[in-house]
Amino acid sequence: MEHYSLDKWADFARQVIGEQERAEMQSHLENDGCTKCSEVLGLWQRVQDVARHEHSYQPPDSVVRSIKGTFALHGPRRAGRAALAVAELLFDSARNPLPAGVRSTGTALRQLLYGAGNYRIDVRIEPQPDSRKVAVVGQVLNSAEPDEAIGVAPVSLVRGGKVLATSVTSPFGEFDVECDLGGPLELRVQLPAKELRLPLTEPILRDVTEHLEISDSKGVRKPPRRIRKRTRTKV
Repeated sequence: MEHYSLDKWADFARQVIGEQERAEMQSHLENDGCTKCSEVLGLWQRVQDVARHEHSYQPPDSVVRSIKGTFALHGPRRAGRAALAVAELLFDSARNPLPAGVRSTGTALRQLLYGAGNYRIDVRIEPQPDSRKVAVVGQVLNSAEPDEAIGVAPVSLVRGGKVLATSVTSPFGEFDVECDLGGPLELRVQLPAKELRLPLTEPILRDVTEHLEISDSKGVRKPPRRIRKRTRTKV
């Protein structure tokens, strides 16, 4: 028994086949009782039913708003290679020498300043007390146009290529994101013309205590002077 091809049964289900050939294929199903061809036709008929009702389906408005918000935050596609810019570290509070007489301040807070072209990104890394989380707070500014409003720009914290937290900047370029401690982080800021990437060094979580040691000799209290007892008798 000869069987008709998949293309033929697709045309049969869509009703775009000639009358004579259609009659022959119908006879093949009814008179020959071909089970295989009947199953193929049933598959194409189900596909046709789905396609016929597809245009009448309308997703809920809440779903549409959620999808649009996701694309607005993350962008419809990854930025091209030419649009990426790795920011340069201009200042790191951890590299500053301690003042004379101070052995250790023990603070885990870290202040960083990055530069990428005319943009300056001020970042503060703060381990949260009694928590295994770290907050990254900062602001993006255009040093060439200080009055320029950065606007709403997506911000994300990434570790090992995985996005841990996302947010958006305020109209003044301010942002605040938080994630768990656990390794080096990368901060990404999506500006209209480019995506800025800032490699961050995560601080060590420790108790915030102060231990000062005065090394200036002027600040050391001298012991009282010993007075010798007179042994000669006054005449």
